[in-house]
Amino acid sequence: MATARKHLHTTLTSFNPHLPSRPDAIDLAMLALNDRGVIQHCSPDCEQVFGYRIDELAGHHVSTLLPELQGTELVMEDRINARLAFLCHCAIPFQARRRDGRYFSSELFINRLNQQNVVVLVRNLEARR
Repeated sequence: MATARKHLHTTLTSFNPHLPSRPDAIDLAMLALNDRGVIQHCSPDCEQVFGYRIDELAGHHVSTLLPELQGTELVMEDRINARLAFLCHCAIPFQARRRDGRYFSSELFINRLNQQNVVVLVRNLEARR
């Protein structure tokens, strides 16, 4: 897991040089969704980032964690929604919601995982630096 986190950190810092220098300082969760935005799987880091156990999130819509995605089609014509991809590319912050109801600013990285799934990386912008 540490090697995967380090590789992910290296990849993300190539896109955003303002990330913390230590891979363990990134508060990052991974969500695997179906095309309708329903959470299929999530990384163990979701517990730290959002306060939910992994088994509590499966089957819920991603808007449970990212309310701004309510009503947003993630996939259009077999591609990531162009507007959503643009906002993520521009590092526009999204409001994320923890289990306790508190909100925090987050940065999203979204991509197609395969024909029927989407992967979303959620980085807590308010995490320790």
